Amino acid sequence: MIGMGNPVQTLPISAAALREVDLIGVFRYAGVYREALEIIAENPSLMMMVTRRFAGLAEINRAFDVASKPYDEDGSMNLKVLIDFEDDA
Repeated sequence: MIGMGNPVQTLPISAAALREVDLIGVFRYAGVYREALEIIAENPSLMMMVTRRFAGLAEINRAFDVASKPYDEDGSMNLKVLIDFEDDA
């Protein structure tokens, strides 16, 4: 998955070709959330894509700030940022 945060996205195409990965472009996400959740539920190892986690509304500004950058202050890649609202009932 590649977000639309920047007009130019960098993709290691040779690594994808080597692994015979199929790349499919999609502009909108309508109707795919249920399927995506099912895929993740069936393959818990996909959660390794989550590179940063934040808890609730108190951290939402920080989460969006981190998600807007390809790397965090330590130089680690920000692949997927998750905001957990489970405790914000």
